[in-house]
Amino acid sequence: MAEAGLEPEVQEIFAHIRHEHNFLLSGGAGSGKTYSLVQFIQEAIRLNPTVTVACMTYTNAAVKEIEERVNHENLQVSTIHDFLWDNIKSFQNELKKSLIQLINDPEVKIKSPDGIVDATYYDALVDGIQYKEYVSIKNGIISHDEVLILANYMFQSYPKLCAIMKDKYKFILVDEYQDTNPVVVEIFLQHLKQSSRKNIIGFFGDSMQSIYDDGIGGLDEYIQTGDVYEVKKEQNRRNPHLVIELANRLRTDEIVQHPSTDNHAPNMQDERVKEGSIKFYYSAQGVDDLETLKRTLDWDFDNAIQTKELNLTHNLIAPKAGFGELMEIYDDDKILDYKNRITKYIKENNVATDFSEKLLAKLLRY
Repeated sequence: MAEAGLEPEVQEIFAHIRHEHNFLLSGGAGSGKTYSLVQFIQEAIRLNPTVTVACMTYTNAAVKEIEERVNHENLQVSTIHDFLWDNIKSFQNELKKSLIQLINDPEVKIKSPDGIVDATYYDALVDGIQYKEYVSIKNGIISHDEVLILANYMFQSYPKLCAIMKDKYKFILVDEYQDTNPVVVEIFLQHLKQSSRKNIIGFFGDSMQSIYDDGIGGLDEYIQTGDVYEVKKEQNRRNPHLVIELANRLRTDEIVQHPSTDNHAPNMQDERVKEGSIKFYYSAQGVDDLETLKRTLDWDFDNAIQTKELNLTHNLIAPKAGFGELMEIYDDDKILDYKNRITKYIKENNVATDFSEKLLAKLLRY
């Protein structure tokens, strides 16, 4: 039984788990979803000391953060692509057969420079199918997009893979699920059903914080069918009162945030939520005008605890991190520009010659 010291939402998750339900923890910005994720992992391992918990997230930085906050040998944290590859890479015979099937399928974007290929196409590969930063289909090398397509096909075609994954991981958790490719969700919530063995799939995130067009966005379809049970986290631990009110006006789902009841939350002061203030500034003059504005504000931009500044491009971040000159050199590098133009041309024109693949591989290594 889950400890009473857990957050109410985490206790609700464990109530679903007792009924073998997959779950989704939904919460807006500032609700402490990562805090809940960490608390859930710690409690899941405490209650199940012999099982392995898999946690996937979108970036290597997020992987490191979760590893540092939990720090337990029973936890395996990785990016989604790495997790899927780790679970199929040992099955080389099935990998080769599956990749050949996908190459020959006109509806699939994975293509070989040799066109339609036969069953012996990859028999001579010394290192088997490999997952790298670039693509060379003829040489059995796949990258990020292909590993998703290939993993989806294999878990659909080989039910034994589903049984192996369920045996290996009692809990499979997906952080920032809203930007997860739909085929990944399909693997976990549809293909794994082919095995009667039991495990729990958990999602953490916020459908309204979706960034990428190819992400799933929300899990409404799976919630309606009963494949996933939603737990809403409506407290806000980070933002002052006025910011919470503004966020509630902007949201179009059913989550209405309210201040946390935790007096130690960052947005609490003297047992009351900070009031805060909201101001909107807009300029069409670019970075120089922004710097002028910052000088007129009574904010301490040197205090990273007090003042948060969001920069959305590498060119804005570089000077603040102390490598602005290096970024300028990178931007002016004609070889990198040439590499990018070749990459774009190959993808847009579906050029799949052996020469183009080798040239691209060398440029990427550069």
